[in-house]
Amino acid sequence: MADYSEFPTTPTAWQEVDEWPTEDPPPPVRRGVDMVALIPGVLFSLLAIALLADADIPLLLFRDGGVLWVLLIGGGALMLVGELRKARRRR
Repeated sequence: MADYSEFPTTPTAWQEVDEWPTEDPPPPVRRGVDMVALIPGVLFSLLAIALLADADIPLLLFRDGGVLWVLLIGGGALMLVGELRKARRRR
């Protein structure tokens, strides 16, 4: 029977690593709630449920899109402010 102990072993890839990472990875960053998307979503859902339930909603508020235009412009302004805040945090 041959004795192979005189030949050195070839290290595998994990044995060749000089330094193993000893630090724990940083905890995941918690993201906040996107209020710009949440508020219109909730309002749309409430309006849809009210209309499906045959609720008596005065259409005077929605005539010529008055309230809808205000909500659209306000939502756009809130989105712009949110993006500006994100850009400042990245600096």
